[in-house]
Amino acid sequence: MNCIKSFWDDEDEKKIHSCPQCRQTFTPRPVLVKNTMLAVLVEELKKTGLQAAPADHCYAGPEDVACDVCTGRKLKAVKSCLRIQDREKDVKELQQEVEAINRSADKAVEDSEKIFSQLIRLIQKRSSDVKQQLRSQQETEVSRVKELQEKLEQEITELKRKDADLKQLSHTEDHTQFLHNYPSLSALSQSTDSSSIKIRPLRYFEDVTAAVSEVRDKLQDVLTEKWTNISLTVTEVDVLLPQPEPKTRAEFFKYSCPRSSRVGVYLDHRAGILSFYSISETMTLLHRVQTTFTQPLYAGLW
Repeated sequence: MNCIKSFWDDEDEKKIHSCPQCRQTFTPRPVLVKNTMLAVLVEELKKTGLQAAPADHCYAGPEDVACDVCTGRKLKAVKSCLRIQDREKDVKELQQEVEAINRSADKAVEDSEKIFSQLIRLIQKRSSDVKQQLRSQQETEVSRVKELQEKLEQEITELKRKDADLKQLSHTEDHTQFLHNYPSLSALSQSTDSSSIKIRPLRYFEDVTAAVSEVRDKLQDVLTEKWTNISLTVTEVDVLLPQPEPKTRAEFFKYSCPRSSRVGVYLDHRAGILSFYSISETMTLLHRVQTTFTQPLYAGLW
C-alpha cells in the first residue's frame, strides 16, 4: 500500500493516477483500501512459517504489497501449503471415519447378538411351553381312554361269567329250579354307553403342529423382509476424496436431483463449494462461494 501511495504521489502533478499493474487511469485519485483476500493469504503464509522467494524486481515488507512477481510467488507458496493442509485434513477425516465405522460396526454386532439371543430364548421358552402343554394333554387323553378301556374290560369279564352260568343253567332239567335261578343270571349291570366312547381320528395333535408351522412360516417371512430392509439401511460410507467440480452441463446433470427449470444449485459440502447457475437456456454461473461448511447445508429457492 505504501508503494502504491508513493507511486501516486509522483503522479499528483499530472492530476491523473494509474494502476501500477494494469495502467488503468483514475480521476480523481482513488482511496486505497486493504486487499482482504491477499491479507488473508499473507496471514496464512505467516502461520506456516514459509518465506517468499527473493523478488526479481522488488521486495515488500510484511505490511507492504509486493510487485507481481513477489505476490505470485507468495500465492503459489500459500496455495501449495493450503493444498497440503487440505490433504492432511482429508487424511485425518478419513482416519476418523474409519474409527467411526469400526465403532458403529462393533456396536451393531453387539446389539444384534443381544437381540438374537433374546429372540432365541423367547423361541425356546415357547417351545418348552408347547411341549409341556402337549404332554399334559397327552396324559389327560391317555387317562380318559384307559379309564374307558378298564370299564369295558370289566363288563366283558362280567358278561363272560354270566354267559357261562346261563349255559350251565340251560342244562338244568328241573324247570322250577330254572325259573327260580334265571332272573338273577339274566340281570346285567348298567352297560357303558357307546356314545361315550369317542374314537377320534389319528390326528390328535396335528392342529398344534399346523399352528407351530404357521408361526415358523410367518417368522421366516418377517425375518426375510426385515433382513432385506437391514441390508438396504446400511449406509454406504463415502471414503472418497473430493471430486473435481463438474465442468460441462452433462457432468452437472449426473448429480441432478434440488428439479428447477431456471436455477441450478451445485453443492460440494466437503470441498466447500456452493455455486448457482442460470440454466434457462445455457448454463451461466451466477454466484459461487468457496468456504468451509461445518454443519449440514440445505438449499431453499424462491
